[in-house]
Amino acid sequence: MQMQTWRERAANGLLARPVLLAMGLSFGTIIGTSLVRFSYALFVPAMRADLGWSYLLLGAMNTAHAAGYLVGALTLSMVIRRFSSWVSFVAGGVLSSVFLGACALFTDAWVVGLLRFLSGFTSASVFAGGTVLIAQLAALHVPRSGLLLGIYYAGGGLGMVLCAGLVPWTIALGESYAWVHPWQMGWLAVGLIGLVMTLLMWLPAHALPPAPARASSSDHTQWQSYGYMLAGYFCFGMGYIGYMTFVISLLRELHWQAWQTSSFYAVMGVCGMFSVQAWSGMLDKFKAGQCLAVVNSLLAVACLIPAWLAMSERNLYGHAFEMVAIFLSGAVFGGSFATAVASTTAFIRHNLPATQWVTVITVFTSVFAIGQVFGPSLTGWISDHAGGLSGGLLFSSLTLCMGAWLASRQRSLRLAT
Repeated sequence: MQMQTWRERAANGLLARPVLLAMGLSFGTIIGTSLVRFSYALFVPAMRADLGWSYLLLGAMNTAHAAGYLVGALTLSMVIRRFSSWVSFVAGGVLSSVFLGACALFTDAWVVGLLRFLSGFTSASVFAGGTVLIAQLAALHVPRSGLLLGIYYAGGGLGMVLCAGLVPWTIALGESYAWVHPWQMGWLAVGLIGLVMTLLMWLPAHALPPAPARASSSDHTQWQSYGYMLAGYFCFGMGYIGYMTFVISLLRELHWQAWQTSSFYAVMGVCGMFSVQAWSGMLDKFKAGQCLAVVNSLLAVACLIPAWLAMSERNLYGHAFEMVAIFLSGAVFGGSFATAVASTTAFIRHNLPATQWVTVITVFTSVFAIGQVFGPSLTGWISDHAGGLSGGLLFSSLTLCMGAWLASRQRSLRLAT
């Protein structure tokens, strides 16, 4: 009884401090994006060198992850209604962390692929369950909703900074201890960090009230009314993941040193962390697809820069110019990618009643997951047949351009009615 009283007091204290609550929820974004999805890029060069995997096979690992994410997204609505958003959020964090750590125990591609699938399945509960929770928090504090959404999604940037230091360091530590497969120590560390962060996000998740149930079976909005937004988000999912999966490997193709690639990855993360203020005003102001259109355009440019440099003669511009251009690409990408997801959350909150949020977030999450299923393998296949990763990243850039055009055509549902 005493523990219950303490928990209620702590939950009420967090509800009175929405910024602190959003920061607590952002640990879920670190797990669902940075640890489960983005950290894989830092393992790709070491696993390719050690295991001799092709880019297609390495991309297929993220396709397996995305397929699991898709299955998780399709069942998410049922899970949240059966248990609750916070249970989905926290339980998904525990399981995702366990599956990440288990990647350290195997070298067989089928087993690693299965673990990537399972971590994708459970991370859908983390990410989408957290999306429902942050939408509820934003609805309680409408004047600060853009800031709160930005803080939540900026967790992905913080996680990237963490991974930029953690993964290369633990791989190097594995080499110093003469592990047969040094990258395995990195997976163990990532899984352990995930469990710690799940503990930290438990109370903030429990502090928010349950999501309201649908009023009736007729309480729904036809997906066609936000079809352009869905299509633009699909292109985002298919385009951005190619960059995140292979950009570190591309830098290795350009003979970058380990400290340079880690610094590049950290720059992406830092820009993601501090993109909150830059985007919060747009998330509050724009009610249609404008924000996603701008983000997709910026990401397309970010993908194009390294592809263009990789296709050019290296001595044409010099290494200094190359470094500046690629770091600029990472800064633009890091400062934009999380806002694509935040823009869909803001769109849902601006245009749809709270009783439909779980259902519509499930739809958006599923479409995003479908894009991620195709993106890594297509990018890897194109890279294998084009003689390098520049062709794959060019495909990602074109996909994001299409996504920008589609999102720009989305109107506000309130204006449409």
